[in-house]
Amino acid sequence: MDSSEDIVLQCPMCSSGSLKVESMLYSVPFFNELAVFTMKCPDCGFSQNDVFSAEQRKPSRFSLRVSDESLLRVRVVRSSSGTIRFPDFGIDVEPGPAADSFITNVEGLLVRVRGVVETAKSFAESEEERSNAAAILENIELAVRGEYPFTLVLEDPAGTSGILPEDMSLVKYEELDAEEASKLRGAPFWIDTVRDEFMARQESER
Repeated sequence: MDSSEDIVLQCPMCSSGSLKVESMLYSVPFFNELAVFTMKCPDCGFSQNDVFSAEQRKPSRFSLRVSDESLLRVRVVRSSSGTIRFPDFGIDVEPGPAADSFITNVEGLLVRVRGVVETAKSFAESEEERSNAAAILENIELAVRGEYPFTLVLEDPAGTSGILPEDMSLVKYEELDAEEASKLRGAPFWIDTVRDEFMARQESER
């Protein structure tokens, strides 16, 4: 594990130019090394996290059929350019301007999504929308207990998100072509700037 604190960029919120970026390198199966970024602005308090591969990777899709309770403990890495899909629940979580990254497991991801659905239900304007949200929440609760099989899909045009069981034969990995990758939302442009600078420094140190 390595760390760095010498990348300074303009804050995307207040444009003060004082956004400080710290990066830590972690060894992770399949990715070999992941750079975990923490970005903070001391002027306005804005903060953001991101996960990025220390190696150049191709756009990718990971799919896992969760049919056993033990698979709820499978590690999930989601970068700020990752799109999460739960087709059995009709849920897609796409990255937005403030998309955060995280490392969790399948159960933790379900808990995050449950919170989003609960919020959507509270703001639902029709009884049909509330009923649909309630049905999804019921299925998510069953899934958290390992009583509802479902599929998790994770796509990333930068190839830096992944579903990482100890036995990689359990997950389906696909490289996306240019057309498929172009349909996915990427990270905010300023996140790409951080990633590009990190990659340039990695190259210069080789």
